[in-house]
Amino acid sequence: MPEMPEVEQVRKTLAPHIEGKTITTVEVYLDRLIKHPSPQEFVEGLVGKTISHVGRKGKYLVLTTDKEQRLIVHLRMTGALLAQSSDAPEPAYAKIKFTLTGGVTMWFTDIRTFGTLYLVTNGDVYIEGYETLGPEPLSSGFTADYLAPLAQKSRKAIKSFILDQRVIAGLGNIYADECLALSGILPMRPANTLTRQEIDALCAAVNAVIAQGIKNRGTTFRDYKDGEGNKGNNQNHLLVYGRGGQPCKSCGQALSTAKVGGRGTVYCAQCQK
Repeated sequence: MPEMPEVEQVRKTLAPHIEGKTITTVEVYLDRLIKHPSPQEFVEGLVGKTISHVGRKGKYLVLTTDKEQRLIVHLRMTGALLAQSSDAPEPAYAKIKFTLTGGVTMWFTDIRTFGTLYLVTNGDVYIEGYETLGPEPLSSGFTADYLAPLAQKSRKAIKSFILDQRVIAGLGNIYADECLALSGILPMRPANTLTRQEIDALCAAVNAVIAQGIKNRGTTFRDYKDGEGNKGNNQNHLLVYGRGGQPCKSCGQALSTAKVGGRGTVYCAQCQK
């Protein structure tokens, strides 16, 4: 699933192509991706609207299409928003076509079709998960002072704790492993056993790992592409994720694998305590 760095890269690459463009037609090839309103109302509500801003909240893309209207897109496992010339061939796995002015077409593509789209007008729908997002990494609200009291109240494994989008918005499995590796914390440690020094180190690691992911245009293992159809290269800079059994980059010991909260996890049993 695309995480905060990947969705931010989509936002950055999509915005120059679609901001200021007016939606002239919308064609929905798979109705069930539209979660609100009905597919017909979705189309009618967007045609004639101008995309004034491309934003992001956690792992969600937020396209402003009117003063009180937002197109909210959750890419989930394999969803993508692509902008290309209107005379370019239809991309693979195309599910929704947005024809824009200026010779631009925006496509929503999705291999596994788990993505979701909501057209929210005057706050007419509550989007579970979106409304309760915690502060993002690199934001003023994400600090050790914020995280420490929450961790002290939680018996969850620290990896499961930081994956909770109500605690930290935008963090997923890849970057959770990386943050814990960088901060030297075992993923299965109960959150309430972390010291304040460890919480400080974890917060610093979260910010550093997310900043690196954004700098490297996201992580691509299989399907992720940005708003221009390009892959990221952060996969070439990972400490542990996807490297189970390979040598730790710090101590050389073979990296261990486990399931934590049902999620595949890679860590160094020597460096992480």
